[in-house]
Amino acid sequence: MELRPCELPNLSNKDSDVEPSDHVPLLTSPSQHEEETRHTLATEPFQPTLKVLADLECDDPKFAFLVARLIGPYRRLWESCVSKHINGQKLEQSNQNLKEAGTYLRKERDGLQLRHDKQLARLRFFGQALESSRERLISLLDNWNYPYSPNLVGLLDVIREE
Repeated sequence: MELRPCELPNLSNKDSDVEPSDHVPLLTSPSQHEEETRHTLATEPFQPTLKVLADLECDDPKFAFLVARLIGPYRRLWESCVSKHINGQKLEQSNQNLKEAGTYLRKERDGLQLRHDKQLARLRFFGQALESSRERLISLLDNWNYPYSPNLVGLLDVIREE
């Protein structure tokens, strides 16, 4: 269904009746803001053409109707381009958010890996220290229990070799 030029909305003077002091900006949700932006971007470039069509309709309605039919597909094409542009911007913003999240997660992973590596190094150090202490304790106990006999650790090594 085609609109006649006089029936097409004129959005350029939307708030012309409102005094600047009376105008209070409304708090809008992101989707409302997106719709307003989409609507403004889609209709604003055609406002001069719509004004000319409105004037032309008064002079020659048949010609104005033909021109309106000619302009209609271009306007719909422009609206679809605006829609694609806004969707592209949303995708770019989502990609940027994902990149930032990926960077944060990589830093977090690297920090956790470094912490893990440090804990493994400490664990190895404590294992070596415990083994060294165990060997010293065995040597000390051997010397304390059998001060005049050969070292049991050395004796065990001799027995294993035979």
